[in-house]
Amino acid sequence: MKVEKRFNIDFFEFAFLVEACIPPRPIARAMFWDKVIDYYHDLMTEKERALIYEWISKNWIYQDGIEKKNEDCLWFDARFNPENQYIVTTNYDNKEQKHICFKRGNDFCVKKHRFINNNFIIQAEKIKNELSRT
Repeated sequence: MKVEKRFNIDFFEFAFLVEACIPPRPIARAMFWDKVIDYYHDLMTEKERALIYEWISKNWIYQDGIEKKNEDCLWFDARFNPENQYIVTTNYDNKEQKHICFKRGNDFCVKKHRFINNNFIIQAEKIKNELSRT
């Protein structure tokens, strides 16, 4: 059965929804939070990503989560922080590929639970953009 996407909301409605799901929250909100990191991130423009990061970063619940090292808040921070975006070049099976990633710890991640094996990385470059502060 194919599910039709019927609910259209604008960016500000989306941002309010994301803010309402800042961890810790019950399971349904936590699942949406993960979907923001793994799915909706890729649907947003660079500007929207920077705006949602700035918006959520100002929230006291999020700030408290970062301070208390809440894993879900730390994942969001790693995924959306414009200063933490990379292009990683890999060589696997003699095939060179580029991947847009974010860094979490020592790993270059493409999703919350999907990272690139360090043995195949030949280069990692920080993405510089006009929205980046450095």
